[in-house]
Amino acid sequence: MEALIQDQPNPGVTQEYPLLTTKKGEVPLWDHPFLKGTKVLPKKYYPYTNLESVVEHFTRGRLDEKDFTLLKVLGDAICANENQLRRYLLPIMSSSQTSLRLDRLRRNGFVERWKIRIHGEEDAVKPPAPFTLGMAGFKLLKHYYNSDFFMDANRWDSLGVGGIKRYVSMNELRCLMAEMNILKKWKWNPIIATNHQNNRPLGAGIIEFPQGQMNFLIDRVQGTQNYIGYFKERLFNWKNIYEHYGRIPVSEFPDNTSYIIIFASTLRIANHIHQELMLDTFPFNIWVCVEEDVLESGFNTSFYIPNKQDLKRIRLDF
Repeated sequence: MEALIQDQPNPGVTQEYPLLTTKKGEVPLWDHPFLKGTKVLPKKYYPYTNLESVVEHFTRGRLDEKDFTLLKVLGDAICANENQLRRYLLPIMSSSQTSLRLDRLRRNGFVERWKIRIHGEEDAVKPPAPFTLGMAGFKLLKHYYNSDFFMDANRWDSLGVGGIKRYVSMNELRCLMAEMNILKKWKWNPIIATNHQNNRPLGAGIIEFPQGQMNFLIDRVQGTQNYIGYFKERLFNWKNIYEHYGRIPVSEFPDNTSYIIIFASTLRIANHIHQELMLDTFPFNIWVCVEEDVLESGFNTSFYIPNKQDLKRIRLDF
């Protein structure tokens, strides 16, 4: 059984925003205008749908401590692909064990697996499958961690592949920083300046540098959406906050120096944003992290700072 959720724009619709490719002339997977996502249900599928059955399944020992940890890691990641989950869990279980547990947890609706493909190229590009919490997993975690945020499984019917690609992309940065042991804290959609009405970055992390800790406020460029308007609204909102406080306060974070990190799939998209918004004119620190550079040469050399008309590549030493 497969429930199809199509990203926008649909095949046959003219791309509204400029399609800016990588240095090799390729369209990044997560910015492809014809990306589609399919929720794939297992053949033997007996989902638990109420809290009583979920808790009973756990208390009777049908889930062990490692199953629960896997669910908590996925819940904290919101949506991560299988490769990322294997890496997150490598300290406590092997990659093959993670995959076997994911397959078993799917049967009762604790997790859900997605198939991501490009329309018309279904057999050419097969990325690692993203996973989200299923209804049973969501109910179990909310019961035991009631004050924490976990994505309700029902919301993915409206978020679709557009939401999946944002979180999978961001989790690659989050996972890399965790592997490098420089990520000391992470928060999705953090509140800025104690005001829920302020624009929020998709994620924020406390990053350990040799000279001390810094706050990274990170947001992902959606290549198939109006990302210029999206970042313009946020940057000017944060400019007003900065001019009022002399910094950009993040709730539950220390008053470290903050850096706005614009995470773009390609250098061409990054340059386009800089040319349109003049990133160097804002009073706070803005860096751009380019995904194609992360893949080609590593995380440390994937950052750029706005410098007049150009973006200047820098190397970060962690």
